Amino acid sequence: MSRPALLEPEVVSEWLVRRANWRIVDGHLVREILTLDYPSGVRILSAQVDLAQRLDHHPIVRLGYCTVRFELWTHDRAGLTSLDLQYAEGLDAIVERDFADVVA
Repeated sequence: MSRPALLEPEVVSEWLVRRANWRIVDGHLVREILTLDYPSGVRILSAQVDLAQRLDHHPIVRLGYCTVRFELWTHDRAGLTSLDLQYAEGLDAIVERDFADVVA
């Protein structure tokens, strides 16, 4: 299966305008979700597994007491591709649909 090409910086910048929860850190797409408690973070982490498997695109995740941090980039392209944006949009949908009551 061929992997997507790197995105132009302008494409990423335009996408970020519509996705205020995401930012670029060292060339990676990052979202940190603040939760009301630790179990909520674990549930968010668990809920994204099917998305990651379906896209065959897996984030770097750091779970803290009341935070879950997702970091994305396409490793074999050494940058951001459409897979990163698809994953981010899917994660946003999961959080908005299933976890709005536990996100601080």
